[in-house]
Amino acid sequence: MNPLPGIHGLPLLGQTHLPAWTTCVVLLAAAVAGGWYWRRLRRGSVPRIRRRLRRASLVTGGGVLAASAAAAGFIDPDLHQLPYVLTWAVVVLGLLVLVVLALIDAFVSIRLHQRSLDRRLVRDTLRIREAMDREGVDPDRGRAVDDA
Repeated sequence: MNPLPGIHGLPLLGQTHLPAWTTCVVLLAAAVAGGWYWRRLRRGSVPRIRRRLRRASLVTGGGVLAASAAAAGFIDPDLHQLPYVLTWAVVVLGLLVLVVLALIDAFVSIRLHQRSLDRRLVRDTLRIREAMDREGVDPDRGRAVDDA
């Protein structure tokens, strides 16, 4: 219970203990969004490494959200101080894991993009080479080769 009920009749915004039903609503909305995104990751166009990283992020994020909902809405910090502190420690550790997973995902995305550019460069180079061969241009000298 908040010792200061409000300032000029308004409830304080800095409360850390929320009604349990509000945390359940947030958890349910996040679960629906996470399930939708999990299913979208099944598409064949998503590379396997990216799918695994993002699903690991979804599982970790779900755990962080569940722990924060428990700490904010179900565990009373006045009665159960140690579980309250441990639950918030799990939240902070989970957020750290999420940041590390996001960094790894960014590096993987950069690597995948670089590979895509490399393939495109090789493909375009081969097309130019084929066009030069059709036109009869010597690739070393840059001028037309006489057939005579």
